[in-house]
Amino acid sequence: MASAYKIITPVTTEPVSLTKAKSYLRVDFADEDTDIQDIITRARAYVETIMERALATQQIQEIYTIARPTGGELSGPVNEGPNWYQYQEQLGANPFGAAQFYFDLARPPIQAAQPITIQTRVTVFDNWTDFTGLYTIDDTQEPARMYFQIPITANQWKFTFWAGYDPVNSYVIPPDILQCVMETIAHFYQNREAQDVPGTLQDKMLRRRSDWV
Repeated sequence: MASAYKIITPVTTEPVSLTKAKSYLRVDFADEDTDIQDIITRARAYVETIMERALATQQIQEIYTIARPTGGELSGPVNEGPNWYQYQEQLGANPFGAAQFYFDLARPPIQAAQPITIQTRVTVFDNWTDFTGLYTIDDTQEPARMYFQIPITANQWKFTFWAGYDPVNSYVIPPDILQCVMETIAHFYQNREAQDVPGTLQDKMLRRRSDWV
């Protein structure tokens, strides 16, 4: 199964204010305020790319495409894993009971209290149809997992949701992640000749990477 996403509503409020960034950089003049604000945005976007997280509120649109089934005994790998759709309405399809049908959502943390739109279609030539079945979201894990009661006939699923740390809505950015952003801001400010981010700093980011695919 393939998955891809895009940001349809970008960040409007950065997780680091200009005042906080200037204090960290020990800059007490206003001449470079515009440049520093741009650096904050670049640093946040860079850390998001490495960590695969949403560091501030943004709206995500993610599309899952169900893998094409094999066409015969000579097609595909030997002993291919089970297909979710073979489990539909088959109690006891695996040794532990009814199989769970779910998708992992990109760029945690999801803001589960915000509206979520779910749409499906059979082929890429069809119009998207709103999904009205039963589902639940487990946002206690990263990435958040969306469970569905019964899979339906659809080859593509589209999820539109809000994600990102937002202290106003109790999604406080963890200190270690915030520190990565601050260090990246400092690096971009001190190395304006486009030097690469140090490997030690990248390693810090990778330790908090969210693998959702």
